[in-house]
Amino acid sequence: MRRSLFCQNCYMVHAICYMNLVILGPQGSGKGTQAKLLAEKFGLDHFDTGCALRQVAKLDTPLGREVYEIQNVTKTLVPSRILREILHIRLDDLGREQGVVFDGVPRNIDQAGYFEQALGEFGRKIDRVIFVDISKEESLKRIGKRFSCEKCKEAVVLKEDDQNLICLKCSGKLVQRVDDTKEGIEKRLSIFMEETIPVIEYFENKKLVSRIDGSKSPNEVFEDILKIL
Repeated sequence: MRRSLFCQNCYMVHAICYMNLVILGPQGSGKGTQAKLLAEKFGLDHFDTGCALRQVAKLDTPLGREVYEIQNVTKTLVPSRILREILHIRLDDLGREQGVVFDGVPRNIDQAGYFEQALGEFGRKIDRVIFVDISKEESLKRIGKRFSCEKCKEAVVLKEDDQNLICLKCSGKLVQRVDDTKEGIEKRLSIFMEETIPVIEYFENKKLVSRIDGSKSPNEVFEDILKIL
C-alpha cells in the first residue's frame, strides 16, 4: 500500500493563510507590531484600522474633517457607519481565499455584531481573536516613548535614556502623534476598558479568544501567538 506524505508545518502555514484573525489590546500593547509580523509570515492582508482612519483624517473632506475631530479633539471612538464603509471597501477588494489580520477592530459591541455580519456577507468568519494584554502602567510608559519620523514615517520607541529625536533611518525629526499626550492616552485607555473589554468577553463566550502576555519582548509575544495558532 502506498503511503502519502506531507509536511505538518507546511499544512499549518497553508491553513493560517486562509484564516481571519483579530488582534485587540490596549494602547501600547504592540498589537500593531504583532499584526505586521503575522501578515509577513503567513501572507495575510493587514487591515490596520487606526492607520486607515489616520489617512482619512488627513483628507480635506467632510469625512476627513469629521474623523480628525473625533480622533484628535473629542478623542472618542469613530462611529460604526464610518468603519462599515472602510471595511466593506477593503473586503470587496480581496479574494475570499485571502486571509486577513484585523488590527484594532471591532472596538465595541455594536461594531462586533456588524463586523461578524460583514464578514459573513463576504463568505468569511472570525477564526481567532488574539488579546495582547498589558497593564495601564505599562501602556502609559510605552506610549510616552512612542514617536514617528515626520519624513519617512518610521515608527520608533525611544529607550529609557534616549533623548535623540532624530530618525536613524533618514535623519528626519521624530515627533509624537497628536493624540499621544498623557491626557489623550488616559482617555483612550478608559474607552478601551469601557468599550472594548466587553467585546473580548463577547468573543470569549464563543471560545474564540486567546490571551497573550504583552509585557514580554515583541519576539517572545510573537512566539506565544504562533503556539496558539
